[in-house]
Amino acid sequence: MLALLHMNRLQRKVLLVILVIIVVPMLITGWLSASWIAGRTDESIERWIREAAEVNKASLNRIHENSRLLADVLEETAHGELQLDSTASPIPPQLEKLARELGINLVQVYDADGKLVYSSHPIRLATSWSHGQDTAVVKVDQDGKGMLAAITIIRVPRDAPRHYRLVLGTLFDKNLLNHLSQASGLKTRLFYPREGDFAKAFSEEDQPLRLRLPPVAFAQLQQRQTYYSKQAESGEYWGLYTPVVDATGTVEAVLFSGLARQGGTRLLTDQAALTVAITLLGLLLATVTGLLLGRIVVRPVEYLRDGVMKVAAQDFKAEIPLYSRDELGDLAHAFNEMAQRLREARDEQRREFQRDKIAALGELSLAMAHEIRNPIGVINTASRLMESSEDPAKRAELRRVIREESLRLDQFLRDFQQLARHRHPEFATLDPLEPLEAALQVMLAGREDIAVERHIDHGLCRVRADRELLRQAWVNLIRNALEAMGEAIGSMPGRLMIHSSCAGNSVSVLLRDSGPGVSLEQMTRLFEPFFSTKEQGSGLGLTIASTLVEANGARLELVPDTGPGACFAMRFQITHEDS
Repeated sequence: MLALLHMNRLQRKVLLVILVIIVVPMLITGWLSASWIAGRTDESIERWIREAAEVNKASLNRIHENSRLLADVLEETAHGELQLDSTASPIPPQLEKLARELGINLVQVYDADGKLVYSSHPIRLATSWSHGQDTAVVKVDQDGKGMLAAITIIRVPRDAPRHYRLVLGTLFDKNLLNHLSQASGLKTRLFYPREGDFAKAFSEEDQPLRLRLPPVAFAQLQQRQTYYSKQAESGEYWGLYTPVVDATGTVEAVLFSGLARQGGTRLLTDQAALTVAITLLGLLLATVTGLLLGRIVVRPVEYLRDGVMKVAAQDFKAEIPLYSRDELGDLAHAFNEMAQRLREARDEQRREFQRDKIAALGELSLAMAHEIRNPIGVINTASRLMESSEDPAKRAELRRVIREESLRLDQFLRDFQQLARHRHPEFATLDPLEPLEAALQVMLAGREDIAVERHIDHGLCRVRADRELLRQAWVNLIRNALEAMGEAIGSMPGRLMIHSSCAGNSVSVLLRDSGPGVSLEQMTRLFEPFFSTKEQGSGLGLTIASTLVEANGARLELVPDTGPGACFAMRFQITHEDS
């Protein structure tokens, strides 16, 4: 159970699939197998019990053979002169041991008139035999209790007209039952008729044990037929009931031969228990198979998953252990090689990035030196001219030049600082046109020569962005547009066209000017730092605008088309739409 709790999801799935695949067919197969095994086992046990019962029957028949054998020995020993009186046994002392070994424990002598002359036991025969009959099973009465005896009747002397009848037999007592049990290997019991049923003989209980067979079985025994039961003696035995018939043909007893229902034999014949045992065995095998499969197959997959997770987390030192040379081993080997190549590519990328960074730093340094050197050079020249000039007008002009170049240098440094460090956006849900309108209000204050055309089609779509950062980006774009359009001449004012639209899951805001536009050669470098198409430009306006827009999760792009002027678009993802 603890192993199941520590299994991962894939292992549990594999185990569940194996259990379903194995257990369901195992239930069906177990039920069919249990039915077949139980049936075959019951048939084998019944055949065995019937054959063992034949041994008991043969043992009873052997009683008559033993009696005849004892009679022959007795006749030869006594030469036909038997001592037949009521005071002594006709069996001489030297033959008593033989009689005991042959199981002869009943000796009686009757005269020609049928009068009892001698009896070895104080019993009387309750059943008489027919004329000429020499063997019989008769009912005897001993102290008011009835029992049976297998007897052999011998005429002594055989040819004399005046003769006696010597009765040699065996009582159906405990010794006989023990002998039959040892001979057949089965539990042997004897039941005598009592009060419409059969009661167990030699029972030590106050109330003798009854057979309590079903009516069909009772009728079958009365018809001198055997009856077999799988649940004999209150379900404790497989047993065969054999009727014992006396000399008159009456069923005087029932001989029971049974095999105890216990241990493995009981399990083999109990279909429900056998089905459960087979199912549990299948469940155990399925669980072991699932755990083995989980260890052999799922464990390498788990290693592979861990390795992929490490690679996804940029840990290219991940390595999967190799435990096999099969397909899973090939996969682990390929993964290790891939991780090594990724590690090498990352290292090479870092070196390339370092080289590019140094190169970019060099270009940046050169561009900054160029941009800073020009104003400084102008300032130095103007300063020297001021020192040598006495003309007030010329000195005033030089001071103006120094002031303008200083402002230009200050603006350049501010732009560079804004490019290098911008504040973290503070997102809020807003209309994407609000920052543009705010920038227009600032940049077009007092500019009556600029006309604005609006085509608003984004409905109530809203975005999440920082209003101030977007306003700064639009200010840079509008400044570039105004500088591109120049001063309006005569009745031909400059134009700014604004268009907004909503398509799918995005909102687009476009700003187009009526200036000269951007050439194809300039498009590829338009957003590079320090690249400018103007003589006095710092080349940072579009770069700063692009950086501010990307900080808001949007993108700024130049829309290439054949229309007039330059067209820039900001594209946002919709986060809210009022209805």
